[in-house]
Amino acid sequence: MSTTTLQIRVEDSLKEQAMALFERLGLDLPTAIRIFLKKSVSENGVPFEIKEKPRVSIAGLEALYALNAEAVRTGKAGLTEEEIEAEIALAHAENN
Repeated sequence: MSTTTLQIRVEDSLKEQAMALFERLGLDLPTAIRIFLKKSVSENGVPFEIKEKPRVSIAGLEALYALNAEAVRTGKAGLTEEEIEAEIALAHAENN
């Protein structure tokens, strides 16, 4: 089986942390990378879940702050879940 050289650039600290981790696991860095590549091929994808970090828009934050300010102004801040459910039920009853 022929082989090829694979070069990647990573931060020095990331390399050192990874090498220390893999050493504790009884692996060297090239072996760990080969394991990752083989697992990716066998699973036909990245062998772990990748998620995008949730994004909060400025408008969303402003709306949240406005709702919080209104809750403080009306004395509704700090309600328990049961109290919130009761407020919702009361609002529904008043609107029907």
